[in-house]
Amino acid sequence: MKISTACLLFLLAAAPLAAGAADAVPAADHAARAAALLDGGRAREAYDLLQPLYAAGEGGEEAAFLLGQAAQALARPAEAAGVYEGMLKKNKALPRVRLELARAYAALGETGKAREQFLAVLAGSPPPLVGENINKYMASMAPRKSWSARAGLGYVWDSNINAGPEARTVLMFGAPFTLSNDSRETSGSGYTASLEGSWLRELKPGLALQADAGYSRARYEGAHGFDSDSFSASAGPTFGGRGFVLSAPLVFENLRVGHVRYNIAYGLAPQVMAPLGARLSAEGSLVLQHKKYYVGGGQRTGPVWSASAGVKYSLGSKSFARASLRHAAEGTSEDYLDNVSDGLSLGWYAGLPAGFSFYASPGFSLTRYGAAEAAYDERRRDAQYSGVLNLSKEFPAAGLSAAAGFTFTRNDSNLGLYDYVRRQLTLRFSMAF
Repeated sequence: MKISTACLLFLLAAAPLAAGAADAVPAADHAARAAALLDGGRAREAYDLLQPLYAAGEGGEEAAFLLGQAAQALARPAEAAGVYEGMLKKNKALPRVRLELARAYAALGETGKAREQFLAVLAGSPPPLVGENINKYMASMAPRKSWSARAGLGYVWDSNINAGPEARTVLMFGAPFTLSNDSRETSGSGYTASLEGSWLRELKPGLALQADAGYSRARYEGAHGFDSDSFSASAGPTFGGRGFVLSAPLVFENLRVGHVRYNIAYGLAPQVMAPLGARLSAEGSLVLQHKKYYVGGGQRTGPVWSASAGVKYSLGSKSFARASLRHAAEGTSEDYLDNVSDGLSLGWYAGLPAGFSFYASPGFSLTRYGAAEAAYDERRRDAQYSGVLNLSKEFPAAGLSAAAGFTFTRNDSNLGLYDYVRRQLTLRFSMAF
């Protein structure tokens, strides 16, 4: 069960160890040393220092409390709970110990016992702000649904649905060729619809099973050859603890374009996130897939893999910045379709007043193909510049959200047939269930 550590830290800072803290006996040297070790993140050393004293019935109340904190830091909530329970048997007037005991119970999944300890602290009339945070803490322990779902409906305008070149003529086989209207830049508008669902089952603290599925549709007026239907699903274990999260889901995708089956993909997509500091965290992902194409004779069928790594920096409780690098490779049955790409993306998210939020993300990628196509003397090489802007508004009470987005793509290719500019504008409304 996930509990707000920020809330807990405030509670511990605001509440005294004992109701009569002013009359407490000064801490012994070993307790002071253990406190310094805990402050320095050296919980194992603090535990090894205090545990023999506690077992021998020495060290006093302060040392016992610090031992409980060390056990908690070492992910031993059952042992910590035993220490706190022993302290409360000797002295019931220890509100801070009750708060830590509630935390230990919550980590063990015993929310009923945790709530009893919180209510006992509230019965002692703590400072108003402490009481308010206790209520928030208890609210965070409320049973959560094992599933969630979201449905969306929107409008899309696309300046270049088919990613076609603006030029009327391109060089092929060393001569100019006039492109048909269907091959050139084609704009259009239409609607989008989506349905997403997620299921999570916690097996034990730090281990859960998660499954996700989603379906999305795009329909363009007067250009149904570019309509698309996409279905995706993933399922696998998730491991976590102390800010570290690792997931390893199996993934599946099925895409239809122009009402014709386009491709399917399946594979494994592990992801990891690890804290590097109070504000900084590292992120990484690996996608290993096999893609089967049903168009173009299936020439692009083959393995696809990509790896990304980046960092995320918290700018406050509602804002963050992100930077990541990505490398990808696609194998096919034709050398001229094989390609590798490298990219860089940046992102900035800001929570705004009144439930608004803003997101901006520029990016760059360079894709290089394995061999020249029959119509060209040189291999294809694309430099792509992109940018995303998104403004959204949440209506939490109704479970609704609205968003407006703009995407710009400039694909700068050395082959005129693949050189294009694309702009997309989206308006979307969604509801969570």
